[in-house]
Amino acid sequence: MKKILTATFVSAALLTGCSDLKTDDITEIPPATSDRLYILNEGQMGMNNSSLDFYDFTEGTYTSDAFASANPDVALGLGDTGNDISVHDGRLWIVVNGSNLVEVMDAATLEHIAAIDIPSGRDITFSNGYAYVTSWAGAYFGGEKRPGAVYRINTEDLSVSEPVDVGYQPEGIAVIDGKIYVANSGGVTDGYDNRLSILDEESFTLERNVEIASNICDIAVDSQGRLWISSPGDYYSTHSGIYIYDTGSGTAGNAGDGKAANTSPEWLKDIRVSSMYSTGDRIWVIGNENEWDYTPGSGKYVLYVIDTRQMTVGRTSLSDTDAARAVVPYGIWVSDDSRNIFIADAGDYINPGSVFMLDSELNLVGTFQAGVNPGHFAFFTASGKTLPTTW
Repeated sequence: MKKILTATFVSAALLTGCSDLKTDDITEIPPATSDRLYILNEGQMGMNNSSLDFYDFTEGTYTSDAFASANPDVALGLGDTGNDISVHDGRLWIVVNGSNLVEVMDAATLEHIAAIDIPSGRDITFSNGYAYVTSWAGAYFGGEKRPGAVYRINTEDLSVSEPVDVGYQPEGIAVIDGKIYVANSGGVTDGYDNRLSILDEESFTLERNVEIASNICDIAVDSQGRLWISSPGDYYSTHSGIYIYDTGSGTAGNAGDGKAANTSPEWLKDIRVSSMYSTGDRIWVIGNENEWDYTPGSGKYVLYVIDTRQMTVGRTSLSDTDAARAVVPYGIWVSDDSRNIFIADAGDYINPGSVFMLDSELNLVGTFQAGVNPGHFAFFTASGKTLPTTW
């Protein structure tokens, strides 16, 4: 068995805003009896060092490298370049891009159930007994540019349907009212894709494509069924921003582009999204004050909290909080009551990163050493309560 690092809070640490770390020899991962937050560390591309950590809310402990410890007989571990993670019906699903698979395990014990072959998987979501996974499916094949696809997995027998082609290099995905929405980024030689692909869930066929903005990536769903879609622009001349797509009316836009300006307020223009998370009535965004300054440790990262009902935004510079020590904020997760905020820090993308736990006032509660490139979160409740996959 591997030795895993467990970080445990002590009362003094809570008062001083740091955590006391100790190393335990743990021979197995005990089944979850309380709520956990799973943290997926992407690892470094090509190094086969993706890993899984978790924070136990009852015990106040942080456990590293948990998949390897729970599955010592899985020879290659979690695989190469973990890209997304989600909990559904008592199972933990992890999309591992470089290894061309989706890992399925028991969410309470982390015991391996299956590895499903999916080429170049990116993001995952669930609806009506199926998992839907976006796939780059190879940006090039024999020198030819090829579209990406969406794969559908039966969550009972884990069988895979014939994929449906969408745009180029699809990323974020969401399912609302029988429609599957896919953001296509298309970062290939002749530019970026700008389309949102819309599929019919029942027939699992492509209905249409809607132009949104260049290089759209993440999708967050609010409590009104609207899609908040991020675009990094082209990293040179086309600005970044957040675009709103109303799934009811089929309108989309950003105040900066002249389309459907009434649906997207002015302050959405020029927000460069590093990570985005929805708690229904709020969208939590980590962005960069200077969208074209990618200097690690620049201290220019901002936490935006968007009220999706009032359509207002609050801004807090992370340089003004204890989370300022984050070199490259790479992921965010927020509890439904907003009392617990976790920010993943990729650091230098090569060495182990960090996870910061903050309270609702952005005070630092704990700091944990993670694996390489921590960036994705999934909440698991041992109570059996079903959490929504879309709002």
